[in-house]
Amino acid sequence: MKAFIIVSILVMVHFLPADPIVVSGGTANDYEGWIERINDGRLMVIFCRNPDWTSGDLYVTFSSDNGMTWDAVAPIIIENGDQATLTFAQLPHDTFRVWYASNESGQYGIHSARSVDGITWTQEGWLDIGWSMSDMFYDPTVIMEPDSSLTMSYRGPGGAYITHKPHYGQWDTLRTMVGSGGYRPRIMKHSNGTYLYAYHRNIGGGQYEVFVRTSMDRITWSNETQLTFNGNSHDPFPNQTPDGAYLVYYATYTAPAYNLHRRRSYDAVNWEQDEPVTLDMTNNTQPHFFIENTTIYLLWAYCVSYPYDHDVYFEPFTYVGTKEHHPLNAGQTSLQITPSICSRECRVWLESPVPGTVAMELFDVQGRLIRKWRAPGGSVCCLQVNDLKNGIYVIRCISTQETHTAKVVVVH
Repeated sequence: MKAFIIVSILVMVHFLPADPIVVSGGTANDYEGWIERINDGRLMVIFCRNPDWTSGDLYVTFSSDNGMTWDAVAPIIIENGDQATLTFAQLPHDTFRVWYASNESGQYGIHSARSVDGITWTQEGWLDIGWSMSDMFYDPTVIMEPDSSLTMSYRGPGGAYITHKPHYGQWDTLRTMVGSGGYRPRIMKHSNGTYLYAYHRNIGGGQYEVFVRTSMDRITWSNETQLTFNGNSHDPFPNQTPDGAYLVYYATYTAPAYNLHRRRSYDAVNWEQDEPVTLDMTNNTQPHFFIENTTIYLLWAYCVSYPYDHDVYFEPFTYVGTKEHHPLNAGQTSLQITPSICSRECRVWLESPVPGTVAMELFDVQGRLIRKWRAPGGSVCCLQVNDLKNGIYVIRCISTQETHTAKVVVVH
């Protein structure tokens, strides 16, 4: 009787370049960025420059080469008070709108501004979504629906809320709460019609965790699903992947710093394991991303010197989704390296029907043995290559029945 194994490979991997690109650096405290692809093909980033955390202003920059270089930043919203926690979108007829928190009216409320070129902006003032000017509401995220209507998540009194605006209508004033006690609320809409709402909140004792809820109508929401469990996770941001998954990035603290992590689910109920994205000794927070074709365009805040010097960082990643299920006959071993061209690390995917571990070897192009280790069948391991010279390397997998090889190219 022929034995077989069903293989399903799910992976998200690094994409060149090896190092993050500084969108806005220097000694300024640049934070809370938002990135989009605009209609003329450029990438556009709006971020907050906040030197003392009480007097923020909004700046913009563009990239014409897919994020490899960025224009000099330009101020767009400059006021005496604090402008922060922003979102923006390019609407039909090429009109840009930015929504942001401002305390120019006294208490923090959500304000908006519009532009036709992304450089010169007309401020539209305080947004009426059902609160008085003495109420604090801020931290908006706006998504455009297929019918060109808009849906906004935001932080309001006591928790995370949602509001909706028809294409030619006004924002509703229902003050619909989605997550009691929720901070940093972010919303996405899946192509299947499901809304995913992510936020973090205090679970007691000053411990913060990330949660998500789903809805089909923005009114009735599922129970919370907790995504983090370390007691100090913040800033979730969700989006849909090309193969239909829900993907959530967030910042998690593991001494000595916050780093970006992510989790993925294909049904918003069962979530894959937490995956680290950055591994720095200083803080990485405030992730925002969109996915285009197979590339994740990720933007975040990198701490140069806490608390008054942050830079806006950008890096593209390749996304590889569900690989087709295929039978693996008894006696067959499968070895896959992803990506095959890398600079810091690659993932070695090993499927073997043989119980136990198999020998793994790394050789340079001259056939010299560089590394040797053992890995269990059906596993994935992360192979660090940042210490290797540029060149072609071969990974060899030796099972009890056969030998497989795969090539990896290291380019720094």
